[in-house]
Amino acid sequence: MSLLLHIYGTRIFQASWCWAENYMPFFASLGFPCVALSLQGTGGTPTVEKNAKKVRIESHVADLDAFLRGLSHTDTHNLGFELGDNPQVVVLGHSFGGLSIMKWLEKFYSEREDTDINNQNYNINLCGVALLCSVPPSGNGPMTMRFLKRSLKDSWKITAGFVLKKAISDNEICRALFFGGKDDNGISDTDIERYQSYFERDTVATIDLADLSNKLPSTKIEKKTGSAPFAAQLPPSIVIAACDDFVLDEEGSRETARYLGIDSGPVIIDSPHDIMLGDKWRNGADAILAYLQGL
Repeated sequence: MSLLLHIYGTRIFQASWCWAENYMPFFASLGFPCVALSLQGTGGTPTVEKNAKKVRIESHVADLDAFLRGLSHTDTHNLGFELGDNPQVVVLGHSFGGLSIMKWLEKFYSEREDTDINNQNYNINLCGVALLCSVPPSGNGPMTMRFLKRSLKDSWKITAGFVLKKAISDNEICRALFFGGKDDNGISDTDIERYQSYFERDTVATIDLADLSNKLPSTKIEKKTGSAPFAAQLPPSIVIAACDDFVLDEEGSRETARYLGIDSGPVIIDSPHDIMLGDKWRNGADAILAYLQGL
């Protein structure tokens, strides 16, 4: 079975470049075609609304939907990747990219219910979902309260790093948030400076969090189980959490697993938040590969 591994952007501070250094060459070498999407305002991409500083979640969902449809050779606006008429797609999302995928899944399964797929050429053949260190369905709010109870110092680092964008200029904060703190993950000072230059470019426009707070996936969960209303229709899925994640806690990853209907919970690996970069990148890649081999 041929699988297309579609790797989706993280949205906050990072574009598709974060997948290109390790993950894409690794999976491509194993025969998995890989494509990655930089969202509006990241990777040097313009926003649809000229000079916009915020992008609403609906725009990201629409972009992802058009992109996935365009992978099919039969789509009117096909992207020319020559992947055939009905490529099998596994979507990967990291951090806020995971939350965006959850919102896209709402659209995907809603349209499946409302559309006669056979007559409407609904050409996204979704066969897997993998969310990595993903923001949970309830967003950052409950997690922020847990962080405040855990450590005021850590909470300040997260606020300074993301809200005040100190991760772009402060090496210590950058390392703490994304790479596990001290240089025990193979991230040199030169790497940090290079990544920070990308971060600066990738925060020209950020996700509109005020808008998102009213449209979180958790507003539509099954109250008793915490699962999405479409969880039973999902293909085999996986949630991966990092034991050294400074940004997202294990409770948030368990919430995401419940949302996708994964009774076994998240797979926890030895890694900081940016599991795609640094010396520990193979830990996440191997967990994904084991998942893919089981499809």
